[in-house]
Amino acid sequence: MQGRFPIGSTLPGDAELMELYGVSRTALREALKTLAAKGLIESKTKVGTKVLDRNNWNMFDADILGWHLEMGVDARFLGWLFEIRQMLEPLACATAALRRTPEQLAVMSRALQAMYQCESSRQGFTKADLAFHQAILEASANPFLQSIGSVIGAALATSFTISSPVSSDDRFREVMRQHQAVFDAIEQRSPAAASEAMSGLILQAAERVRIKHAESALATVQIHAFSEVE
Repeated sequence: MQGRFPIGSTLPGDAELMELYGVSRTALREALKTLAAKGLIESKTKVGTKVLDRNNWNMFDADILGWHLEMGVDARFLGWLFEIRQMLEPLACATAALRRTPEQLAVMSRALQAMYQCESSRQGFTKADLAFHQAILEASANPFLQSIGSVIGAALATSFTISSPVSSDDRFREVMRQHQAVFDAIEQRSPAAASEAMSGLILQAAERVRIKHAESALATVQIHAFSEVE
């Protein structure tokens, strides 16, 4: 990911890689196996191990997202994160409004209350906010939606680093108002309202980051209305 081995290039042989990274053959092969499973490389007999195009990478993988964040992300990458959230989270909220159980609603409520209590703690707020969003994904009862938790976590952690919701009283109140609206709609089993509230929340978060980010503007995120389900 740092560009030492560009996309399309062939990795050096095992002996050279072992010396380069100071690892055993067993550790190296386990690492290569892991990278192959994540779609970063591909090994072929008599051809060697090649670095695959980004289109093959499993961008939902928590490790790949974490590696990107460790290296630092640009405005384009942030735009992608917000874009995928806007595509999927409003739908997750809508389905959660229809399918949530009383127990799942209670989990959301506890996470929301924890957010209210973390007005002066960025770390605490981030943890509680992620728990709130993950509870919504869980309540959607859709395993594909539930699998995007790592994407949401990466987006929240990165955006909070750039523009924290607890950096001012006014911002904190506005962020909590938006989250409360999401919770209220899910509690009232209103899928359209839940979808709209989450869509607005994500757009506002993207705008805060766009304003703070020193690079080019984030990718435009479109709002897609969710039709009420009978």
